Amino acid sequence: MNSGLHEHIKAFVAIAQAGSLTGASISIGIAQATLSRQLAALEAHLGCRLFQRSTRAISLTEQGEVYLQHALRLLALNEEAESAVQQESARLRGRLRVACSNGFGRKLLIPALGQWMALHPQLRLELRLSDQLSQLIEDQVDVAIRIAPLQNSSLVARPVGVSRRIVVATPAYLRKHGPITSPAHLQQHQCLLFADAQQPGVWTFEGPQGKTSVRVDGRLMLSSVDALQDAVLCGLGIAVTPEWFWQRERIDGHIVQLLPTYRLQEQTIHAMTTSRAAGAGKVRQFVDYVAQCLSAVGAGVSTSAAPTAVA
Repeated sequence: MNSGLHEHIKAFVAIAQAGSLTGASISIGIAQATLSRQLAALEAHLGCRLFQRSTRAISLTEQGEVYLQHALRLLALNEEAESAVQQESARLRGRLRVACSNGFGRKLLIPALGQWMALHPQLRLELRLSDQLSQLIEDQVDVAIRIAPLQNSSLVARPVGVSRRIVVATPAYLRKHGPITSPAHLQQHQCLLFADAQQPGVWTFEGPQGKTSVRVDGRLMLSSVDALQDAVLCGLGIAVTPEWFWQRERIDGHIVQLLPTYRLQEQTIHAMTTSRAAGAGKVRQFVDYVAQCLSAVGAGVSTSAAPTAVA
């Protein structure tokens, strides 16, 4: 198959799956005008119309429905062939741009990069650390690791891990302010609030008696998990943070996990890509590597978890 026809088929499939030129443009990062030209070229090549168009909607014709099934198989076979070739290749090459939060990058990703970079010495990795959610297309990011709740988009989301949250404080804080043996005791303490939480002043637990929500308060609210960690270590209060954030500090006894018989809601860690980047060998292998690293630290997900489009 020539490369031009292959691109036309990819454009057709993207439009069919998105249900619009706008959605397809966002999904694969190609201008609407270009997609429209590619679709017109494919229809001219086939000698039939694949879509019914109106000012408000676009839908597949009967011929389009038939062609879509064959096109999906054709693209899948092509991706399988490319994957086989890439797996035979000794090394990945080029540049890979990855975005994630400061905390995730510093605590989990950077410590695991030594092995990845040794395996792929000809691949340049650009790591963009920010607590702001990266715009993949605008920032030309290949993959973004996100723990925040997913927003509506046309991106592909693959679950790669689970972020379990715990309640923590320093031994010095507990000696000064007293022990905490139930969620209700938190109302008498200085709780450090995370500004980006959906409900910063409400902590919900699943415990021996079922679900319990506690309204907490404190004089300090922070906008990053890194700052939250600093505030806890300075003895300024109690915080809810990811469990993986404290591996070394828990071993060294610098912090104490409170209410261990109560669980907070877990958050899924997703690798976000555009549909166009999702099939790239370097993106796929990097996401696989991240999933393996998270599994190694006890934050893995089921191996059956599959990528899904964020609708």
